[in-house]
Amino acid sequence: YLRTFAPSHFEGGLWNEGGNCLRKRPYMSNETQDEVTMKLHKIQLEEFRRAEEEAKKKGKRLRLLDTTQAMWLRPDGHPSRYGHIPEANVTLYNDCVHWCLPGPIDNLNDFL
Repeated sequence: YLRTFAPSHFEGGLWNEGGNCLRKRPYMSNETQDEVTMKLHKIQLEEFRRAEEEAKKKGKRLRLLDTTQAMWLRPDGHPSRYGHIPEANVTLYNDCVHWCLPGPIDNLNDFL
């Protein structure tokens, strides 16, 4: 299997520019999507299709687990600032890339 990438959900800046991901609800399907994320997703799908054709020529089969769209709709599953032990002498960054909260990450198991 190739799993498509899971997008980050920084709002208000990147990780090192004060960006955060404090959403407490999923996006609605009609809410704006990040143009860069969708462009990268399209490229990944195109490259997978090319690899799939080459694999077929060799009698091999590739499988795609396309999770990008489903994970895009779930910005509420990132640890954000809550994924760290708050200590006064440590600089904390919001983690809007990894997944740790129930819900979105469980979708990956459902897909399988």
